Amino acid sequence: KLITEIKEFFFSINTIIELNNIKPKFVFFSEGKSYQKFSKPIINVLNKEFPNQVYYLSINKYDKIKEDGIKNYFINCFLINFFFNNIKAENLFLTITDLDNHSIKKTNKIDKYIYYFHSPNSTTKCYTTKAFDNYDIILCNGNFQIEEIRAREKLRNLKKKKLIPTGYFYLDSLINKIDYKRSDNEILIAPSWNYNHKSFINENFIELMDILINKNFKVIFRPHPEHYKRSKKVLKKIQDKFIKKNFIFDNDSENVNSMEKARCLITDSSGIAIEYIVAFKRPVLYFDELDKIHNNEFNDYANLKTIDKSMKDNFGYIFKKENFESIDVIINEADQNLKKKISKLDYFIKKNFANYGKTKNYFKKISKKIFNPQSP
Repeated sequence: KLITEIKEFFFSINTIIELNNIKPKFVFFSEGKSYQKFSKPIINVLNKEFPNQVYYLSINKYDKIKEDGIKNYFINCFLINFFFNNIKAENLFLTITDLDNHSIKKTNKIDKYIYYFHSPNSTTKCYTTKAFDNYDIILCNGNFQIEEIRAREKLRNLKKKKLIPTGYFYLDSLINKIDYKRSDNEILIAPSWNYNHKSFINENFIELMDILINKNFKVIFRPHPEHYKRSKKVLKKIQDKFIKKNFIFDNDSENVNSMEKARCLITDSSGIAIEYIVAFKRPVLYFDELDKIHNNEFNDYANLKTIDKSMKDNFGYIFKKENFESIDVIINEADQNLKKKISKLDYFIKKNFANYGKTKNYFKKISKKIFNPQSP
């Protein structure tokens, strides 16, 4: 194992040196296989419009884009800072927030740093204060994010970024491949990660899952990718407690299988709530206890209602800990309530998510103008 790791380490160094001699047009850096579903629609378009010019680098050796023309490389996790300090590229695509505010710094070896979202949330609340300040281009889910980012630029006198209303790529790929056959007794539990919790995860969900199982529901528990980094002890506790019960611990890099089966989703403030309710038109139950606010300047944007809150207020079902024992009744009520609001939900989706159902077509139309501005 040690020999393999040493080989991988030096292979990663050689990869960076090799790419420096090329300066690729497009480089995607992946934080892991669970992020691939967010980059793949963008890569599909670029690979067709600019053949053999897309390089995909991941810290997971099994995270590869299996498509002709894509160059896949593995980067040893110990070399991440070395990678960002030395890589050359015309366009570097990232899902990492707070660029240049932590150990990952911008360099003049990259022409454009480009951010694409792996969540449908607003930018003013669940992200840290300076999360997007240092990007050159941001592919936005809708005008609500453009309005939020422009408001921050004006408030803090920041340089204007190029904001492109592409829409939420993953949402489109989700609606094109899902099976709408649900199970009436399977419930998906998907909590968010939260700086405000000591263990970054609300452990009251453990009690709720116990109650659901005792009421003859099958529980699918899907951790947030950040929980694997920050909440390992709690995840182990959950696995040990429910291992022999009517319970599935979902650690699949894809979340679609769990969403397909579930009658409803229970969360606190995870972005999966918006994905689920939009794609499946099924109820989301919000456990309302401690709000997730990662932006310590959130109050400066009080005049901008987040899409998270709009979705929650208009289409979600809010409950508290004292309602746990009646969770079966709440699930039925939430189901009936949402069915009455489907036309209103459809209007909300088209209003807020740019190019809904057509994100790849739109991106294909504008890609040459963005990345080859001299072309006609």
